[in-house]
Amino acid sequence: MTGVLRAELLKLFKRRTYWVLSLVLALLTGLIAFVFFLLPRIVEDAQPGLPAMEKPEAYIFGAQQVLGQTWFPLILAVMLLAGELATSTWATALTRNARRRQHLIAKLVLATVGSWLAMLAAMTGWTVVAYFFADGSGFLELAQVWDVVWKALLIMLGWVALGLAASAWLRSVGPAIGAVLAFSFGEGLLSLWAGWRQVSLSIHTTALLGELETSGLGDVFEESPTFTRALAVVLGWAVVAIVAAWAGLQYRDP
Repeated sequence: MTGVLRAELLKLFKRRTYWVLSLVLALLTGLIAFVFFLLPRIVEDAQPGLPAMEKPEAYIFGAQQVLGQTWFPLILAVMLLAGELATSTWATALTRNARRRQHLIAKLVLATVGSWLAMLAAMTGWTVVAYFFADGSGFLELAQVWDVVWKALLIMLGWVALGLAASAWLRSVGPAIGAVLAFSFGEGLLSLWAGWRQVSLSIHTTALLGELETSGLGDVFEESPTFTRALAVVLGWAVVAIVAAWAGLQYRDP
């Protein structure tokens, strides 16, 4: 298992895809920070009285915005697995270690950790901007920072698992990316349906970090999900997706 993890680690950080995705994430985070922190200052003279984001709420809001970029773990997971399934790389890997379970676990771990590190870097950038440009004062307590860190890891696990599940069944990069992005986009539309809101991965991952009012989703839910419920929904999606990925690799391989 150690050898499989080492091989996946080398493949992850040697691929330009990971660094390109990280750069895009950083640029999007910078754009969002500009809209919320700098743009109000630019137009203040034309429209005085615009609401300004204040600390420390700005830090949690930023974490929610960064972790809402679910395309990152989805695409990264697809590139790691579907990219191999569509070529002879997967078959070659199985000749060295025929245990599909170990390959799946290695990709799950590395894609999750890789996404998590990129998200932490983006959140750090947001925090620096918020520190200098957000109104108010104060910073998150150490316990709150730790909450964001471990919850971010759990959230990445759920979305990475979905990307692996789509890859295992569709076995091609293009269709798998299309399917996971359609799912991510469809989550926003389905949130209009009260029945889906009870199991929505997007809503519960946002709620896991704090109040929905902070993220602008307060009007969607009549009542914010509790921490226990949000945790159960995110873990439930992760478990179902991991099982689906394993089944796809187990039963679709010749």
